[in-house]
Amino acid sequence: MERGHLWRSCFKASLYMLDLNSAGLTDELAAQRPKEGVATAAWVLGHLVHTRRRILKLLGAPQPEDPAFEAFGRHSEGAPGNLPYSALVEAFKATDAPLKAAIQAVQDWDRPTMNPATKTEQPLEQVMAFLFSHESYHLGQLGLIRKLLGLKGAI
Repeated sequence: MERGHLWRSCFKASLYMLDLNSAGLTDELAAQRPKEGVATAAWVLGHLVHTRRRILKLLGAPQPEDPAFEAFGRHSEGAPGNLPYSALVEAFKATDAPLKAAIQAVQDWDRPTMNPATKTEQPLEQVMAFLFSHESYHLGQLGLIRKLLGLKGAI
């Protein structure tokens, strides 16, 4: 399998996971902390949008600056931020087409790339593997958060 196709199919599958885990999550529910010390669903999804925007920049397809997503950076408080969950779902979905194009445009999956989380240089494909793992982890958190909020499991 061609490497770009592999990564495209992985990140595209995240849309399906998001749809399943978002069923029944209203803007109001998603803004509630399901338990003390647990991030809101809105923060988790905002964090994923923030990260996807950084992935696009890493792949050479930066998005226009949007300070609304800075509230969802690493080590922030896990509060819902200033965007409703429904807008965050749309923002996440809006990253899909640019991400597809950026992945398909990659010519060298082995090029040295700075991993934004570990601050180490690694082959681009290794950085993408880390970032996809990060995305999957947080999508799984949405599944747990929905249960803590009283919704049925979706997956």
